[in-house]
Amino acid sequence: MRIAVAGLGEKGKTLDFEEAPERFPGLLESCEREGIRILAPIRVSLLAYRVAGMVEVEGGVETVVELRCGRCTASFESPLSDDLTLTYSKELPEIEVEGPGGEEEGVELSAEEMGIVLYQGEEIDLRPAVQEQILLALPLSPLCSRLCKGLCPRCGVDLNRQQCECGPSDFNIKFAALKDLKIKPSK
Repeated sequence: MRIAVAGLGEKGKTLDFEEAPERFPGLLESCEREGIRILAPIRVSLLAYRVAGMVEVEGGVETVVELRCGRCTASFESPLSDDLTLTYSKELPEIEVEGPGGEEEGVELSAEEMGIVLYQGEEIDLRPAVQEQILLALPLSPLCSRLCKGLCPRCGVDLNRQQCECGPSDFNIKFAALKDLKIKPSK
């Protein structure tokens, strides 16, 4: 998953990659810790082109993952796709920053703060960026369905599959401390 910088022009080059998840050991390790499995090859389609001594990469990444629902804990498959936009450079560009009074300020920005990924040599390895993009695309609280009812807080029954015997809750547990509060009317 490498781009040869010498072969890029201003018009750019369209590149398509398909890699097995095993080729991303860092990604697999991070996913395993979270109980996530990658079920399909990782596909990357992008356009890479040169601009002002830098390499711009735009495109998308997609795969299929197995997640656990945050409400009912059931496993489910979900397609995963996200856009990828990166700027690569061999060295940090010089950027002048104007202060509030209009004069130049001596502010030093890191490559990360400028959104630039530094590279060495004549090739750019996309593997770290693709791994990061997939991790960022994973949902924080995955749901098997928008209408998932989750588990009963009393008996633990999956409410998507059956109705429990607990009946409706009389009281919201958030207000349990106020249950016995008595307020005297003011005169």
